[in-house]
Amino acid sequence: MLYGREPLALDSSFSKDKAIKGGPKKEPKLIDGKEVVKHNSAESTWVVIDGAVFDVTAFVQKHPGSAEAILEHAGKDVSALFNMLHAKGTLEKIKTQITHVGSLDPQTAAEVEVIKGPGDEDEMDEKRAELPPTELVVNLKEFETLAKELLGEESRPWRYFSSWSDDGVSIRDTAASFNFLRFIPRVNVPMTEFDSKTTFFGHEVPIPIFMCPTGQNRQGHPEGELNHTRAACETGIPQGVSNGSSVAIKDILIERNKIAQEPGKIRAPVWWQIYIRADRKDSEAQIREAVENGADAILITVDVIALGKREADARVLVGGKAAKKDAGIASKSFSLYDLNLTWNDIAWVQKHAPGIPVLVKGITAAEDVELAKKHGAAGVIISNHGGRQLDGAPPAISTLIHLRRRNAALLEDPKFEVYIDGGVRRGTDVLKALCLGARGVGLGRAIIYAQTCYGHEGILRAFEIMTEEIHAGMKLLGARNVKELRPEMIELLPGLVGEQMK
Repeated sequence: MLYGREPLALDSSFSKDKAIKGGPKKEPKLIDGKEVVKHNSAESTWVVIDGAVFDVTAFVQKHPGSAEAILEHAGKDVSALFNMLHAKGTLEKIKTQITHVGSLDPQTAAEVEVIKGPGDEDEMDEKRAELPPTELVVNLKEFETLAKELLGEESRPWRYFSSWSDDGVSIRDTAASFNFLRFIPRVNVPMTEFDSKTTFFGHEVPIPIFMCPTGQNRQGHPEGELNHTRAACETGIPQGVSNGSSVAIKDILIERNKIAQEPGKIRAPVWWQIYIRADRKDSEAQIREAVENGADAILITVDVIALGKREADARVLVGGKAAKKDAGIASKSFSLYDLNLTWNDIAWVQKHAPGIPVLVKGITAAEDVELAKKHGAAGVIISNHGGRQLDGAPPAISTLIHLRRRNAALLEDPKFEVYIDGGVRRGTDVLKALCLGARGVGLGRAIIYAQTCYGHEGILRAFEIMTEEIHAGMKLLGARNVKELRPEMIELLPGLVGEQMK
């Protein structure tokens, strides 16, 4: 099927034959539905998108989400599927590799099987109407419970959002990691002057969190990543945008800039995440588009030299039958990415993104944080990719402790900012990370689940919850501002940080 890390995206703007300037409008050729159905193999692969028929045979083996992802729906109408999942503009980028055959003849359209998306949106809207009001959601874990009930445990969106690699060791360890840190609060600290604000690369944020870049959010809600954008512009909390976003980075930045002009709204930072491709020209064009439209930082993800074995994601049911091989794992998608990244690629990205911070995301070793700094990165995001890559990789908070023990001065460097993500579900988790030297903390799945249930209002409620918990936690801890969150306020219990072998 068309699910994958960067599936085929065809937008209807390309499906219209344009009139020759100064001449009559050219009418598209009508294609009989029976003819479309015949082209259902690797030798000849056609798909229907919003009434337009495309020959994608030459593109099948180059598809980032694997050839199988397309071939499963060859000779069919996939409009609903890609419209829900994919950003506009991708068709324009691959137009030299596909052919617009013509328009599906309405008289014979019934001959072509129509592939539905993972969920009927009218049905989903009815289910959302039955959810409790957002104000009755009192913690981030409840968003997860509600999203699981809304989407269904066996649904493709739920499996994609919640999946982990191998035996789930990393995702479980990450979820439990903050329990190994115990507070040592100080009392009798006057709190009449209290402030939770901080800055991320010079941008003021109300609380020290950001939204992690996560892909394919339209699987959960039709507005997808634009929900993040709207919530960001109401709060100033930064939005990370995935390279696999279901809304194009250009459209997100245009929306951000538009909202920022409204009274009371904020031009929230947008951090764009990239997987560097083997064809560097593709990545250059992607970076240029993000920078020209106002991206505030570039995040280089470095932990995807191979794709983690996500078994739950692979066991998706399609039309009542088990998915074919690679439908979920889609390991072929990584054939387009550069497998020879080095630390020198930080400078390569900086050359194409002058004047904005470049961060390295996906580091789990303290030594690599030092190397990122040495090679000119503006900061790092310590992360094990939500437990979806190397199973057994340490929780981010564990790496942060190793870094503090090894090079505490790096965490105090005003020209280098260290962030973490993974397993954060409470405001107190954020405070523990800041006590140990993190600049800020990213929220990933929690934001996906909130927007799946309630759109951008859900994300705003998640921010409200985190604000309440961070404010209460800081006051109870005896910290009037983020600078007063110190390592001495933390007690490390046995079991979180092991001894590195020599």
